[in-house]
Amino acid sequence: MIPEQAKSEIIKRRATGVTWTGLSKWIEKQFGIKVHRTTIQRWHDKEAWELEEEPLLNPDDLGERIKLDKKVATYKSEADFYKKLYSQVIKNSAKKEIIVDSIHKLAPSFKAVPTIQYKSPKGNFIGKHAQTVIAPLSDTHIGESVNSDQMVDLNTYDFNIFNRRLYGWASQLLNLVSYRRNIAKVDDLIVPMLGDMISGDIHEELARSNISNCMEQMIRGANLIAQALMFLAPHFKNILVPCVVGNHGRMTRKPPMKDKYMDWDYMMYQWVATFCKNQENITFEITKSFIHVFSIYDNRILIMHGDSVSGGGSNTSITRAITNLRGVLQYKKNLKAELGIQDEIVHFDSAMIGHFHRIDEIDIGTGELHICGTMKGPDEFALQRLHTATKPKQLVTYWHPKYGYIGKEVIYLNRYNEKDSLFKDFIPNSWTEMIY
Repeated sequence: MIPEQAKSEIIKRRATGVTWTGLSKWIEKQFGIKVHRTTIQRWHDKEAWELEEEPLLNPDDLGERIKLDKKVATYKSEADFYKKLYSQVIKNSAKKEIIVDSIHKLAPSFKAVPTIQYKSPKGNFIGKHAQTVIAPLSDTHIGESVNSDQMVDLNTYDFNIFNRRLYGWASQLLNLVSYRRNIAKVDDLIVPMLGDMISGDIHEELARSNISNCMEQMIRGANLIAQALMFLAPHFKNILVPCVVGNHGRMTRKPPMKDKYMDWDYMMYQWVATFCKNQENITFEITKSFIHVFSIYDNRILIMHGDSVSGGGSNTSITRAITNLRGVLQYKKNLKAELGIQDEIVHFDSAMIGHFHRIDEIDIGTGELHICGTMKGPDEFALQRLHTATKPKQLVTYWHPKYGYIGKEVIYLNRYNEKDSLFKDFIPNSWTEMIY
């Protein structure tokens, strides 16, 4: 491909006797692009004269030189314009990274809390190995308003209900872990965050009916979720929080393929990580990809939101998408091998996704595909368009170092609608005063 900026200069240099090889070397030196001499010659013979209203009859003719210089000036101006645009894009991208870095360095954070040593189980029936709990947090849709009257009393949702359900989720999770510790040690907790954490404004009716704007949804949600993690932190040796973005938090009307991570979910994760940065036993994995793979013992689990799955969310379409992703990661393995690089995480055994607002389990051969629930519960769209309503619920799974996935529980969240929460939903005018 011959650079657009080079075409006028090619005509001018050719007219002065520069060879095709010389022109090829000049383009490579000037633009960093290799163009074969025969390609330049074919372009010149067939198309170069179209750049002028009239052919260049005599390169020494003053009028022709003026016309050629005007063309060169035009292309140079266009090149400068696009160069400025490119520089602006680079600067904007850098600004986003600077914002994230500033959040981590300057934003307030909770004081670290000491871990609590739990009593190890005793008895001959006790297992030898410590188990790990994986409890996804998905589709919280913070900031959305679900009206009870419009839902014929099937569901209601707002900031206050989210806060109560979040506290109920964290409390019930601890209760289930305490019960589990009667038969096995449970040292570690993994909380995958699977996206659609805020309601967002991608739909006109959401922008109109949401309780607040995206920024407030994000920061209030980050504050409460960080409190939930700090509430859990004393009870585990380690807490891992791998994160992927969803589709409701996107900043564009159409789903983006590039820079998908530039999403309010991503910003929320960064704030949550900042609020918890003093707590050394909480670790975050915040990816810029729409998929992420983390390890648990000898198992590797892929997480993604699920909005990339086409086919209406049927088990067949979801399984097909997961199978295709296996092939992609296998390709990655082969690609790395060609370069002599060993990629440790080149496959996955199990998967966890959100988006579909239901809890389901599908056998994918090497493990299980878990479709995780929603904290929001049913809304007006699900009731009117899909004629469905599923309870607000989240999944809890148990993992063994030898046997892998060994069981699950479901936390039903609507039971906490009337319960009080210990988490404080407080956002001052100055966010530096947020931590209290």
